[in-house]
Amino acid sequence: MSVVLRGGSETDVALAASSLRRGEVVAFPTETVYGLGADATNTDAVAMVFKAKGRPADNPLIVHMASREALEEAGFAAMSAPALLLAEKFWPGPLSLVLPLSTEHPTSKISSLVTAGLDTVAVRVPKHPVACSLLAATGLPIAAPSANSSGKPSPTLASHVITDLGGKIHSVLDGGQVILGIESTVLDTTTNPPTILRPGSITQREIEACIGHSVLVANSNGKTDDLVVPKSPGMKYRHYAPASPVKIVYGGHQEFLKEISAAFVNGVSQAAVGVFAWSETCARVQSSEYGSRVTTTSAGEYGQVDVLAQRLYSALRWLDEVKKVRLILAQGVKDEDGAGLGLAVMNRLRKAALDNDR
Repeated sequence: MSVVLRGGSETDVALAASSLRRGEVVAFPTETVYGLGADATNTDAVAMVFKAKGRPADNPLIVHMASREALEEAGFAAMSAPALLLAEKFWPGPLSLVLPLSTEHPTSKISSLVTAGLDTVAVRVPKHPVACSLLAATGLPIAAPSANSSGKPSPTLASHVITDLGGKIHSVLDGGQVILGIESTVLDTTTNPPTILRPGSITQREIEACIGHSVLVANSNGKTDDLVVPKSPGMKYRHYAPASPVKIVYGGHQEFLKEISAAFVNGVSQAAVGVFAWSETCARVQSSEYGSRVTTTSAGEYGQVDVLAQRLYSALRWLDEVKKVRLILAQGVKDEDGAGLGLAVMNRLRKAALDNDR
């Protein structure tokens, strides 16, 4: 049985750090989502992460460090001039940088399971008090994908971790609800120009302003490429998906009502449709003829893309696992909405929906 530890307790953080140093797997909160941590230099420990999640071996992990100085001291990755600028601006924070493994130090310091056998490694310094305390206490590079079963919505609460991985991992540090709700931006600094491999809270606009020139954006439409070993998590496989099918709906209450009507006509049983939409849309749906037969949960006030992002995974999990709906209708936004945060939100929703996108 997995132990739930208190993220606000120095004693419990020390226990979690000790467990990581012994080669155990520990879940912990970051500002993005909960991560499933293991010593990145311990291949056996990293293998336990893949086993607990049911994660494909060619899906690399992000290494979490206590600080940029800790990364420099560890010496396993080299930082270019743009990478140094970005680290100075956005670390600690939700930006993961794909860096070349250092040729001046033994690459065996980081397990090849972490890098999926590539000559690059993704690294970030998180900005969450519990994560920062834990990383400082371990003194180790910690490989940490999201702490969920592979393919499911990422966990934003400790209870989500227990639902997916309880009994499969040593312990969970409970730090409450995470702040941002979607995974970090991943930027490949080994390409020229750099390439956003996974959009996140640090937007293309912010990255370009920092380094002074444009960057590329990898395909973000949710489709997968089975022919390559990805440099970043979130690229190759279906992710973020509840068991219930997800359909993206662009617009307001009228568009949602049309989809609800069509769902009932097409055989979805009554009280088996869930709606994740702007507050006004939820209210209009609840006051409609379908109100007693639909479960709604708010994505925030109209245009609050940051609130939608924070609530997304919890909403998908609640509608799927608690309310047991058979169809989830989710609010679509434009990629440019929320000063570019819409791109990250739609990346997650498109992967969750796949062929149900409209």
